[in-house]
Amino acid sequence: MLDFDNVQAALEGLGATCDAAEAQGSLCGLLIDNVSLADWLGHTLEDLPDSSDVLAAERLGVLRELFERTYAQLQDEDLSLVLLLPDESDDFSVRLLGLANWCQGFLYGIGVTGKLSDENKDETLQECLSDLLEISKLSHDAEADDESEQQYIEIVEHVRIATLMLHETLNPVPVEQTLH
Repeated sequence: MLDFDNVQAALEGLGATCDAAEAQGSLCGLLIDNVSLADWLGHTLEDLPDSSDVLAAERLGVLRELFERTYAQLQDEDLSLVLLLPDESDDFSVRLLGLANWCQGFLYGIGVTGKLSDENKDETLQECLSDLLEISKLSHDAEADDESEQQYIEIVEHVRIATLMLHETLNPVPVEQTLH
């Protein structure tokens, strides 16, 4: 099962300097430029492990699964992207930090692609990027209550939709031509 804790453990075992949320955020940003698994790993890990290391290969398998699943979700017409964030059983502050890290990773990834030029930054794209930047600065020392939990859920959904919109706008799926 691929979840935040499994990906986090794989990243830590491979010496990554980012957490699972930031890693998937950067992956989503980089996938706007259709990067390969190797390219994403190059941005995520300091060094690739020795190919003879069985434990490292298992950990890389977890990251490969995350790459493939995220790629498929971004391509899915059903808008099925699921953000990899700490579980609701984690402290609220940990979940806020995860969301902020996810947005930081996404902004890094999209910045690295070079897909953002002045001519393709319309008002909607600017607003989405501005929102993600603000969310990346979230204070993670807030107390959990019913209202803040509801706001968190709404912000996660906003980030998810903004990511899908940015991906579709900056990396449009070619329309299939039909012959009559």
